[in-house]
Parts: sequence; structure tokens; C-alpha cells
Amino acid sequence: MSGPVTIAVTGPFASGKSTLLRLLGELPEAQTASADEIVHHLLKNDSKTISRVVERFGEAVRGSDGIDRKVLGRKVFGDAGALRDLEEILHPLVREETDRRIEASEAEIFVVEIPLLFETGREEDFDYTVAVLVPEVRRRTWVEERGVDDAALEAIESRQYTGEEKAGRADLVVQNDGDLDRLREQAEGIGRKILREGGRHDHLP
Repeated sequence: MSGPVTIAVTGPFASGKSTLLRLLGELPEAQTASADEIVHHLLKNDSKTISRVVERFGEAVRGSDGIDRKVLGRKVFGDAGALRDLEEILHPLVREETDRRIEASEAEIFVVEIPLLFETGREEDFDYTVAVLVPEVRRRTWVEERGVDDAALEAIESRQYTGEEKAGRADLVVQNDGDLDRLREQAEGIGRKILREGGRHDHLP
């Protein structure tokens, strides 16, 4: 077996990426991973990562259980240089762990949620890329439900392509209007398409 067909799921903040990932993970042929989940694991459990982050950002970011992500967030929020330093520590480790999980997988399809997929140039690492789009009014509602204020949202979005830009770069686009059954149908359609094509497809220009 040559390994699973790989899919990367991306989209703007509060677009439903994690929900689509979960639905794709319900397919019997699929296994999933999340870049955010891997980051959480590294900051909580990986001693080398914790040491590097403390070395760069100070003992104040060390919590009772690995790195205190809230304190770390306050240190990098609004500081482009600090955020870049953090990403230089984390992104290679996330890529390494993602690759390790894919190589160890016996699933037919392996799906990874990567918010900054195109921004970090990782799209060529995957057989398929999927962008999740959501109506802006609904997305704003979900942003508010998460307790994210305008300043925080602006900081997040300043580092990301717009949903339309992501959709223009992706192989497949999923429309998420908040209807879970409709989203599940699209997830199942992606699974059928990829299994039918056997993982062979040409990246769109």
C-alpha cells in the first residue's frame, strides 16, 4: 500500500472547518488530524517545544501543565515579530507530526485541518485541498459566540487570505450554511469523489 490519499481542509476563521473535519472523519475509510490539536499537544506535552517557547517568551508563559496558552497568546497578540517567532518554532513541528501520522496511517484517506494551508505554502504536500466557505452574516454570529472581539478577529484575519482567495486556490469548495445534514452530504460526496479517482488528480492552475 502506497499510503492514504491526503486531504487538507482550510477556510477562514469560524467557517466550520473543524465540523467538516469531524464529518469527514466519520467516513469509514478516513482518519483525521488537526494542526491546532497538534499545537495544543506540543505546548502541553512536548518538553523540547515547551523549552524553546519558554526560552523565547520567558518563564511567564510556563503554566502548571506545559505552556499557558492564554499568557502566550497575550504576548504574541498584536506583535507580528513575536508571532512570527512562535510560528517558526511550531510550524516545522506540526508538519513533522502531520507527516508522521500520515505515514503511520492504514486508512484510505487522511484528512488534516490546516487554517494557514495556503499562507504557509503547504498545499503541494496534499493530494487534495478543500476550502470551507460560509455566509459572512453566519460567520460573524459564530465569531461572536466564541467571544472573539473585533480587534482579535482583525489580528487573526490579517494573517490569512480571505475565504474567496482560499476557495480560488483550493481543488474543492464546500459551502457551509449551518445545515449539518447538508454539510454531511458534501463530506460524503468528497469521500466518494476521491475514492473514485483513486487519489489521482491534477492540481488546478
